[in-house]
Amino acid sequence: MTLTVLLAACGEDHKSTDAATHAGTHGGAATADTTTSTTGESSSPTTTAAEPPAAPTDLAGSILEGGVHLTWKDASDNEDNFVIENKADGDADFSVVIELPFDSVTYHDTDVTSGKSYVYRVKAVNAGGEAVSDEITIQIP
Repeated sequence: MTLTVLLAACGEDHKSTDAATHAGTHGGAATADTTTSTTGESSSPTTTAAEPPAAPTDLAGSILEGGVHLTWKDASDNEDNFVIENKADGDADFSVVIELPFDSVTYHDTDVTSGKSYVYRVKAVNAGGEAVSDEITIQIP
């Protein structure tokens, strides 16, 4: 009898130790299990799709040391990273400010202009999709 099991691991430390949650992270690589039966036939590999992360909650912003200081609650345990986006007065679309690693809960944006108003949002992202926080508006004095 021959039994072969192939598992892929990313080797990174995460909040979750749940194999199903971890399997779908890091660029969409899912764990593939292949087994060989006693007759020598291989079963086809199966993959588990990643669940999208939960949206960050309680996004708040304040003016601090010449910039906008953002804080939020990390409501998911399977995000690969967070993406901070903003748009200034008159802008139609959001622009990426920065991408931050998983488990981040704060960012200080100093690339702002006096007298302008900015709308911010935070996205939790993984291979299964993304989830967006509520938006906040900050007026720069």
